[in-house]
Amino acid sequence: MKTDRFSGYGEIIIAAILWSLAGIFAKQITGMSAQSIIFYRVSFAFIIFFFALVMTGKLNILKLREKRSYLFLFSILQMATMVAYFISIMNASVSIAVLLLSTAPIYITIFSPWLLKEKIRTKGIIALVLSLAGILLIVDPGKLDFKPFSIGILAGIASGIFYAFEVMTSKYVSSTYSGYTQAFWSFLIATIILIPVGIVPLEVVSSNLIYLLILAIFPTILAVSLYFNGLKKVKTQSASILGLIEPISAVFFAVIILGENISNLEITGGALILIGAALVTTDR
Repeated sequence: MKTDRFSGYGEIIIAAILWSLAGIFAKQITGMSAQSIIFYRVSFAFIIFFFALVMTGKLNILKLREKRSYLFLFSILQMATMVAYFISIMNASVSIAVLLLSTAPIYITIFSPWLLKEKIRTKGIIALVLSLAGILLIVDPGKLDFKPFSIGILAGIASGIFYAFEVMTSKYVSSTYSGYTQAFWSFLIATIILIPVGIVPLEVVSSNLIYLLILAIFPTILAVSLYFNGLKKVKTQSASILGLIEPISAVFFAVIILGENISNLEITGGALILIGAALVTTDR
């Protein structure tokens, strides 16, 4: 129905905006590393998600079937994506981090012919060239060194690569596990893996508790729920295009709320990356 389709669009748009706020909230947290922020984000999300499933009687969706190793791989890749993304935010800026994360469709274009047996089309090649040019404008290789800003740039590039493989792995297991099931197990596995490096003193957690809970609820659980609800009502291609709202709104919020400066070269590079991503997501 047309009403369902429009409500689906709304849910996906809200999910994209909520995801874009993750970097804004993370910037408000002090005295914690990227690993610690991710640890408390996913552990709180896991606890809230688990009790929500218990209360709604939907624990049966968590049952493990075949492709368990790929579900585990997906969880590792999602954790790596989040950690790299947050390192980029903390050392570079929200704007640069989200734009470099948005290069994921380009890496998917490169690797999907081998991993997913998908053909590279003309749009994919054009998108690849545009996005690579965009990365070069944002990164400016001549200025790279081992200062924190450069570490943030490199982490941002890594987040895009991890995210690409995360998406491809998710696509492979989606025939067996729903998005909610993938999210639940990824939260649990990330929590367990990050325990040795994520735990910080209680006073540090308490001083940042509000923002950690906000990270766990709004750009995590609520965004995931809205996205998958919306995905049931609209075409996957439409959802992918609407997903481009995330980097655009993240840059907007970073400039308006955090007062981040974004150069003309970064704006141009970001535009090229988003155009490339749009070409890829509109390809049949």
